[in-house]
Amino acid sequence: MIRLATRARALLLAAALAGGCAPHRAKHVPIDARPTPAQPGQAAPAPAPRRSRAAAVAPAPATLRSRIASDTLAVRAAIRRCGGRTLLPEQESTIGGLSAQLAQVRAAIAAGDLSRAASLAREARSLASSLACP
Repeated sequence: MIRLATRARALLLAAALAGGCAPHRAKHVPIDARPTPAQPGQAAPAPAPRRSRAAAVAPAPATLRSRIASDTLAVRAAIRRCGGRTLLPEQESTIGGLSAQLAQVRAAIAAGDLSRAASLAREARSLASSLACP
């Protein structure tokens, strides 16, 4: 009986020292994307320029206007569904926030900032999808 308990402790200790229960998995990086180390006696190579999301090609204004219209219509529909109903305080505050975001979308459109308007409209649509009225 004592040998069994000692053996069990030894197995647990070995498992703990081996790195625990779950295997460690490193994030997979393709070999071509890995940096090349500097060779002895040579200067380090300059890193390749990274392309940011902001540097990506912006969608056409017509596409942005279409997205804005679609998102704001969905938000207005969600607000209409809840109109005239008894709402919980969280729902009332969500509707107030949605109305404020729609006003910000209109202001961004008036200022000619379609990308900001599209972003605000998408955010409002996401918030409206969480709104469930009885």
